[in-house]
Amino acid sequence: MAYENMEASVLPLGEDPPAITSLCFNHNGKILAASATDGMIHMFDMSAGLQITGWPAHDSPVSSVLFGPAETSIFSLGSDGKIFEWSLHNQGQIIWSRDCSRFCNPESFNKHMHEVALDSNGKRLLASSGLVRAPIYQVQGHERGLRTLPHTAPITSVDWHPTRPIYVTGSED
Repeated sequence: MAYENMEASVLPLGEDPPAITSLCFNHNGKILAASATDGMIHMFDMSAGLQITGWPAHDSPVSSVLFGPAETSIFSLGSDGKIFEWSLHNQGQIIWSRDCSRFCNPESFNKHMHEVALDSNGKRLLASSGLVRAPIYQVQGHERGLRTLPHTAPITSVDWHPTRPIYVTGSED
């Protein structure tokens, strides 16, 4: 995996590296999270240019990775449709999870990778969808999830406004 800091460099992923599917910097850019087709999440120290940790997150390719709001956790969405929130203090420990395979079914991953986005408070998580609506989940809550307004084609991209309770969805329509 290459990065540029006035000169091109490569972050190590081993002899036979997997394809990277998603990248996310932490708030100050010192740590980079990378998800891959081998189901792993890799964490890099950007000042040293080295991998500092990594763990198997899914039994299938990881489609999206995202730091939690306090940066004590990281979210991942696998091509199996499972969303996990992983502790960064207790590596490998799942804090929260949801099965969104109804929206992010394996067939929809053949057309495009799915992604997740958190609202500014880290309380709601939005996922892209192979359907015309996208799910919105209450993080750490047990409330039933919400759905976005419908499109006429599958939702391919999602994001939240950084300060307001506004989300956007993009689709194939």
